[in-house]
This record gives sequence, structure tokens and C-alpha cells, in this order.
Amino acid sequence: MNMRQLTAALALALASACILVASCSRGAQNAAPTTTSSTPPPPPVAADVLYGLLLSSAEINTAMGTAGIQVNGTYTDMFDDSANIPDKDCRFIDPAETWVYDGSGWIAMRSQHLHEPGDDFDHEVLQAVVAFPSANDAARFFSASAQRGWPACSNRQYHNIDPGKPDKVWTVGPIANTNGTLSTTDTLKGRDGWVCQRALTVSYNIAIDVAACSDNPAHAAVNIAHQIATATAWQAPN
Repeated sequence: MNMRQLTAALALALASACILVASCSRGAQNAAPTTTSSTPPPPPVAADVLYGLLLSSAEINTAMGTAGIQVNGTYTDMFDDSANIPDKDCRFIDPAETWVYDGSGWIAMRSQHLHEPGDDFDHEVLQAVVAFPSANDAARFFSASAQRGWPACSNRQYHNIDPGKPDKVWTVGPIANTNGTLSTTDTLKGRDGWVCQRALTVSYNIAIDVAACSDNPAHAAVNIAHQIATATAWQAPN
């Protein structure tokens, strides 16, 4: 190749490079920016309003279809029935159990035990609300309960040990997860018709944990949990 041919080839290469650079430059200028979008979690409901989320005795009586139920105790600490329920997979059957919530990051709890006066009652309710630092934390607790916690004791029996007395044998039914609410039934062997419905749901950063017991609780625990969830939404910051 002579000098004239080399000069022409070099000019052609430089022109092609300029066209390529201009094209890439325009492409970079015209390209849509890369963005990521995420919806922030709702602000947490303050722990100091937990008592106000629990249903009144009158509301509990309505939910249970009776009259005469009253508050038997109000609590701020988790319960620990691990000594009475050796089968750890079934300890969720009582609301607000220490073993169930350990490691979940919960920060505050309020609960009430309600039934008719005396030791021989026909209706019993335990309603609990548990605050987490954020809605995401509460949602993670619910997901763990739905995926691993509750199903581990589905459709089988467990024993509740009362020293000096015969064991109470309970049968847990199937686990339902409907519209963000877990539920199941827990039937006591040898006592005609004594059944507890369990329900767990989450509203904002609050886990709502309920047991409703009678000879026919039907959907009482689920209804109570949903009423508490509605009250929680009213307390949520705007």
C-alpha cells in the first residue's frame, strides 16, 4: 500500500470512528434513566395505644353470642406454657406464647383473658395484640407462622400436662390461611363439644392473636381478630 492509499484508509477509519462515537453518545443521551421504585411500609402504630385496640367485654359478648363474659385478667408479658405443652410445634395454640414469639423482634404486648364469673364457664376468650418495630417485621412473623409455625401441628393431637391430673388431649384441625388470616380449631378430648378457634392476622405493625372457646365458637376468633384489625387501622398515623 502506497502513502496515498494509507492516508485514504486512515481518513476513512477516523470518519467511521467519529460516526460510531457520535452514535454512542446520542444513544447514551437518549437512553431512559435506570430507576428502582418501592413502596415504603406504612408507619407503625404506637405501642402505647395497644390497650385501646382490644375489644370491650360487650363486644366480646356479641362476638361470642352470649352475655356475662367479663375480663378475668389483663397482661403485659408473654405467657409461657412450655412446661405444660412439651410438644413445641403445638405451643402456638395459645395466643401470645413466649416460645412462639422468641426471636421475632416484638417490642410490646397487651392481652386480656375473658370468661363468665367462676371456674365453670361456658365461653372463654384470650385476645392479644403484639407490636413490632415495623409493618415489615410483623409481616415476617406472620409469614413464618403460616409457612412453618402453624402447619407443624396441623391435623394431629398433642398433650397439655397438668401435674397431679390426667393429661388433657387436644386435637388440632387443618390450618386455613384466608385473606391474610390464619385459623384453626383445637378440640378437647373427653369434654363434650369444648372447642377453641384460633386466629392470627396482622394489621400495620401489630400482630393480632386470638383464641375463642365454647361448645360452638364457629368463626368467633376470626371475627374478633378482624374487629381488632379495623381498630388498628383507625389508630394508624396518616
